[in-house]
Amino acid sequence: MSVRRRLVMLAVVIASMSPLAAEAQNPGAYFEFLMARRLEGLGDHPGALAALERAAVADPASAEVRAEIASFQLRRNRRTEAENAALGALKLDRDNLEAHRVLGLLYAANVDAMTPRTPVAQFEATARQAIEHLERVTRDPAAGIEIYFSLGRLYLRTGEAGKAVDALNKVLSQNPGSVQGRLSLSQAYAANGDLAEAIETLEVIVDDEPRVASTLAQYQEQAGQLKEAVESYTKALAVEPTNRALKFRRIAALFNARDFQRAAALAAEAQAQHGDDLRFPRLRARALFDGGDAARALAVLEPTAKAFPRDSATQIALSDLYKDAGREADAERTLRQLLEVEPANAQVLNHLAYMLAQGGRQLDEAVRMLERALELDPGNGAYLDSLGWAHFKRGDLDAAEKFLSQAVAQMPRNSEVQDHLGDLLARRGRWADAVAAWTRARDGDGGIDRAVLEKKIADGKSRQR
Repeated sequence: MSVRRRLVMLAVVIASMSPLAAEAQNPGAYFEFLMARRLEGLGDHPGALAALERAAVADPASAEVRAEIASFQLRRNRRTEAENAALGALKLDRDNLEAHRVLGLLYAANVDAMTPRTPVAQFEATARQAIEHLERVTRDPAAGIEIYFSLGRLYLRTGEAGKAVDALNKVLSQNPGSVQGRLSLSQAYAANGDLAEAIETLEVIVDDEPRVASTLAQYQEQAGQLKEAVESYTKALAVEPTNRALKFRRIAALFNARDFQRAAALAAEAQAQHGDDLRFPRLRARALFDGGDAARALAVLEPTAKAFPRDSATQIALSDLYKDAGREADAERTLRQLLEVEPANAQVLNHLAYMLAQGGRQLDEAVRMLERALELDPGNGAYLDSLGWAHFKRGDLDAAEKFLSQAVAQMPRNSEVQDHLGDLLARRGRWADAVAAWTRARDGDGGIDRAVLEKKIADGKSRQR
């Protein structure tokens, strides 16, 4: 029996089960449809496409044939041809799920290819197109992992975290072991403000899939689970033992957990391994200092600062050590020496000016430095706060309020900025506003002694009464 005769007989047997046959009622078109499937399976892609095109000619009203052409072209990564065929299918049948699937996946891939330079309007329009097509596909109870995974990632990109959680949970319901699915779901939970679920989603597989350990550690850090984060970073380093970023994050987690001894030891180890990475001596020195050994801390950082006189972060770190050790003159000298080399370094200008303002000295110079820093970096919230605080210190309350208000607008959860604003408002006798600012400081991102803030709030409330 010839191949052609066998295919004709097969078409007759299964025609009643085929969406194409049910729609087209055209045996010739269906024969070509089957031939295309066979030829594609044999690797004859030109022959398969030719068969599909013959099917389209034989049944010009068939949306299924055009959707199959679109799917074929998508598999061959011929994106323009796939899009045109899918749009043609939808002109014939706007509910054709395969055409919606092809377009949804095409537009989702276009979104993935976009960069931060892509115009926002273009990104939003393409993402919305992709979502609309893929959501149509989910009307089919048999919609697969590919559809829900693409939808979940699109929802994340468009800020619809709740929908992303629902879509990605469907991925895991079909494939609980999907590493990429769990990573994306944990990201969706985190974006939705549910760090507990984000952590639990990855904890289930971290022992078997240590590749997720670094992401898990970051969520644990955000949740304040610092010891657990250290353990997770250690698992991540077992997979990537030379990863500097992971080493730094683990040391930082230890430091924030106030395990200064271990933080200093691991920082010393990393410093020996990566002598060109100045983050490690800076963190090592800070851990030693906060652990009570100021002499060793300076012994670590002073030679590093001498070897790298133009490294702003190292010079600032050394200045901070001097200041905290009560050596204000050395702290100021260190920053002024750097400014001689880099007079347009806005970060150093801000750091020195804030130090002067905090000490209540050379306030006019501090204001000039901060005005220069803002010329170099307009709108920087930290610099606006410093300038407002310098004006406050020299008694210019109108200017202080102007700049501190701008800083608060830039950084509403920054506890230090809110505390500064509260102090200013209290000086002006606006106790209700001051209490509100101190309360925001207490509930903000930290860094201010909570007991001090509670005392200010209580005092402010008593003055209101």
